[in-house]
Amino acid sequence: MSKLGDKIKEIRINEGLSQEAFAKELGYTSKSTINKIEKGINEISYDKLMLLIDKYNLTLDQIFENSSNNIPLPKNTNSNLYISFSARSNGNSENIIKYMMNDNDTFISFKDLFINQCNKCNYECMTINKCKYRHDDIYYLLNNCIMYNKIIFVVPMYCGNPSSLYFTLMERMQDYFNNNETNYPTFISKLHIIGIYGSNEETPLFIPFISSILDNIDKCLPIQRHKYEIKMNDLVINNKYILSLLDTYKVKMGL
Repeated sequence: MSKLGDKIKEIRINEGLSQEAFAKELGYTSKSTINKIEKGINEISYDKLMLLIDKYNLTLDQIFENSSNNIPLPKNTNSNLYISFSARSNGNSENIIKYMMNDNDTFISFKDLFINQCNKCNYECMTINKCKYRHDDIYYLLNNCIMYNKIIFVVPMYCGNPSSLYFTLMERMQDYFNNNETNYPTFISKLHIIGIYGSNEETPLFIPFISSILDNIDKCLPIQRHKYEIKMNDLVINNKYILSLLDTYKVKMGL
């Protein structure tokens, strides 16, 4: 089950309702819709979520009460935050992070956060200057990450493009920094990006594209797999040349 699905099921049970009765309360025609939402197979729409909150006299904070626990605060002033934008567990991104991290650093897998995609809206972030989904983990992440010493994004490339998870954050940052402009210089000053991809020949725009939001191109570390004959399913940290790149980058950037 998803975390939101668990919460919706908890609300239904507390109200003493069957899935069928709960479906009717929210205007669904079938209990199977509620079953899929509770299991995390389908997402509840924002409009239905607002109806749920209004009907049962809840608040968004009650719905998302555990979200901030996914974004811990730094352990001390030297703590760095590493964020993987890979959809794969224990893949190259995660293994690079484990190799790079110090004891006081924090690792977050973006795929495990409760994040709404930037869709099914009317561009509220531009028209009324408020994203309709701002109560998910994005705001917790961006609020807390600037408290870290440094922020390191580890971004895999697929078919010449950064992962969709990376784009998800870039889209949702629009609303956050429109409403927290003073945090942006701090965020950029702390941000570093490690990119994993095939080769410069296949993705010639990698460096200018992935590092476009950085204030210093040296803060972007490109890792080319093909240069060292590393296949997609191979772990890059098993290559001594890659380890040397990571070690040099870590010292140079003070990670």
